[in-house]
Amino acid sequence: MTTQVSTFTQQHTHQLLDQFPSDRLPEISLFLEQLLKIVNTNVVNQPSPHPWLKFAGMYGDDFDWETFQAGIDEYRRDVDTKEEIL
Repeated sequence: MTTQVSTFTQQHTHQLLDQFPSDRLPEISLFLEQLLKIVNTNVVNQPSPHPWLKFAGMYGDDFDWETFQAGIDEYRRDVDTKEEIL
């Protein structure tokens, strides 16, 4: 049923566009693009997945994680020490 409505709408749209003067087609095209953005936004109401979700847990089994964390702690201590001296 959706295909029939879609086909009818497409045919009907082409007939309507043929009736407009050619010098108005850029304006009509802009209007239709904006209308499609609105319609597509309303039709697709599914929230998109978080862009970083695919990276979640990628270092969970990394054997160097503790070494990495120790390096961060050491760097912070060094920075803190240098700031105390200044």
